[in-house]
Amino acid sequence: MTEHGVQGLDLGEPAPSAPQDLPLVDPRRRMSGRPDASPVLATAYDEVCERVADEALMQISAPGAPRVPFPVRPVVSVLHPRAEPELRRRVQSVVGSLEKVVRAYPGDPELQDFLAVPAPLHRWIMRGQAAGRLGVDYCRLDLLGATLGTVRVLEFNPSSPGGVISTGMLNRFWRESSLAPVLAAWAPAPAPFEGEHWFADWLLGFGRSRGVPDDGRPIGLFHASKSTKFELDLVARQLAARGRETVFIRADDADAARDVRLGYFKFIPMELDEVPGWDRFCERLLDGTIAAPNPLGARWVAENKLCLAALSDPRFRRLFDPAETAHLDALVPYGRKLGDGIEAAEVLRRRDELVLKAPYSFHGRDVHLGSECDADAWERIVTAPERRGWLVQERVQAGAVDADNGTYLHDLVAPVLDGRVIGYSARMSAGPVLNGARGGGAYAIFGPHPLGNAVPSPLR
Repeated sequence: MTEHGVQGLDLGEPAPSAPQDLPLVDPRRRMSGRPDASPVLATAYDEVCERVADEALMQISAPGAPRVPFPVRPVVSVLHPRAEPELRRRVQSVVGSLEKVVRAYPGDPELQDFLAVPAPLHRWIMRGQAAGRLGVDYCRLDLLGATLGTVRVLEFNPSSPGGVISTGMLNRFWRESSLAPVLAAWAPAPAPFEGEHWFADWLLGFGRSRGVPDDGRPIGLFHASKSTKFELDLVARQLAARGRETVFIRADDADAARDVRLGYFKFIPMELDEVPGWDRFCERLLDGTIAAPNPLGARWVAENKLCLAALSDPRFRRLFDPAETAHLDALVPYGRKLGDGIEAAEVLRRRDELVLKAPYSFHGRDVHLGSECDADAWERIVTAPERRGWLVQERVQAGAVDADNGTYLHDLVAPVLDGRVIGYSARMSAGPVLNGARGGGAYAIFGPHPLGNAVPSPLR
């Protein structure tokens, strides 16, 4: 982490005063269902949808897919005041443990073999260890579960800020709508990610901390050749509001980046054969002539879904202290690497309990739920040679919520910036795979406490 990161937090032991059966969402501070069930909710919902249209806030989508407005649903809630501090403590601790995996990788052959980072990425991670700044500056955690005892982290995303920027805007729109008196009575604390320019301010501050002069040079927003630029559009909008010029640059276009000293890059490569074209870009990240959060080691190690297996597998508990191990046991689901920690026969036998995921994938692709397959289909999936080495993960039951047009499953998203949670949100889906690129809707969730570095003790 940076100097303000996880290392300085008083995370403490799991708090016995926060019972495991506490719901994550406070049942006394929740509004959902059909808009016509509450005139206030209906009016506020219309206002929020108008703000989404006015701000041209668009849904994340796969490359080449049509763009549609950000999908808002009339669902608003506040996390439980006793459950949230312990959840936050666990989330921040687990990100600290993920950072330990990132830092251990260059000098740990067993971990390198386990994560099997593709060679074009691995070589830059190994070269980057000398830079001495292997950390996780930004990370989004996607969690499932309805109670403090059942919530688990299913994904780490250390590269994509667009969904977090969007949901922070959505929370602000609700606060400024006709629902404001209700939210004032509920008294949710404002979250950092609700600020209009929070990401731009953080990125500019990051540049200053790395000695980047404020000389008016454009800020580079780097992307892969086929990746969507939706999220970078939102970053550019915030930077423009701070009077800063931005330029969108493909990572293989060294000439376009000639004058850039500060940037943000959002990608995992869709095709590994494009990575050699990034050599000049990667060199500049390592030599510091371009400052960008989440160095290559953090990006390409933490983006690997097998990190969740490493955080669960007993072989790697040697990396963590007892307090971290307790938080990992509480928040990280059972995970193993297919063929190296769990064999196909066991995965077939436990079909209803397990999920199979590709180590590097996104938009909910390459996710197979055993409970959604018949036995023959599951066997074909699990025994395919190309899936050896994939993540096998315990299936976690999502929470459910009624909206205006039906019942949805939902997750809980907790973005972590410089070691601290900066807000909460949720994605909704009519199907079992929750991902912003698959539609569904956005569920506004507010935190009950200020989100500073100090984690308050659970209320008694």
